[in-house]
Amino acid sequence: MERQALRDRHPGLEAAKAAIRALPPRWTAASERAAGGLWRLPRAADAVEYALGQGDEALRRRGWVMVRARVAEEIGSGRDWTREAAGWLARGGATWRESARVTGDLAWRARAEGFSALLFLDDAYVTASDPGTAFGRGLWHSYLTTLRYDFRCLAIEEFFAGLPSGRGSQDPYTDALRAFALLGRSRTEGLELMEAVVARAGDEDKVVHALLHGLWLGENLPRQASLMLDLLETSALSEGLLGPEALFRKAGALRRLKRYEPALAAVQSAIDCLDPGEVVVHADCVRERSLILAERSLHAVAGLPAEQDGGERLAD
Repeated sequence: MERQALRDRHPGLEAAKAAIRALPPRWTAASERAAGGLWRLPRAADAVEYALGQGDEALRRRGWVMVRARVAEEIGSGRDWTREAAGWLARGGATWRESARVTGDLAWRARAEGFSALLFLDDAYVTASDPGTAFGRGLWHSYLTTLRYDFRCLAIEEFFAGLPSGRGSQDPYTDALRAFALLGRSRTEGLELMEAVVARAGDEDKVVHALLHGLWLGENLPRQASLMLDLLETSALSEGLLGPEALFRKAGALRRLKRYEPALAAVQSAIDCLDPGEVVVHADCVRERSLILAERSLHAVAGLPAEQDGGERLAD
């Protein structure tokens, strides 16, 4: 007991704890670089566990910044980052929200750098893990989110279809990924699942982004574009400035409703707030802007108003 107390008061541990407390509480490229340097301090891993184990929410957020930086190093090395991420989610007792936020961003990064989660995980291994634990849930999130980024809607459907009987609803983010697949394949049962997910966790932006993505990808779903705008207006995303991805989806929804001027404003706002490294989203926004301009020109040539509610809105 005395040895443990001395260990907990080790000068290196105290220095690492203090350095973590000084980190920004929000993950950015700059905070990741700072956190990456802190991992070289003595007792850094113990300090991260300490931060994640405290009741202080701000300190806990800083702990997850450290975790992201650690897993980012694994991604850069080409090693199996999925188990590293899941291991830290387990050590930190991550909630489903924390798991969704950590794995969602890391899965996107790994895919962009050529080390997709699909290189390390398959259906059999993920299905065998327990999504009721932070470790298993982290694997599910990493795997299914990557399938979403790859637009593999059928693969997600087949994953859920292959689960043992009795496994019903999962955490809201996992259910949102299932709804994404249904919506992306224009399956109307996805709308019912979406409604249930929003009722459970419509205040979580990772959930909303997954649902928006499914609505954007699907075709000829009832009130499709209007539902996208409704999600943006009623979710946590509406409480502050929309990020570039949400603005990109908003522009697409407005274009479908033939509201071209607000659509152009939304896509320009998306471009304006992009980080320099977000080249994929930039290309998506440029394509969306071209579509808006082309459709606006076609309507002008046809003598139709450049901006109108559209048949979908009128049918609400």
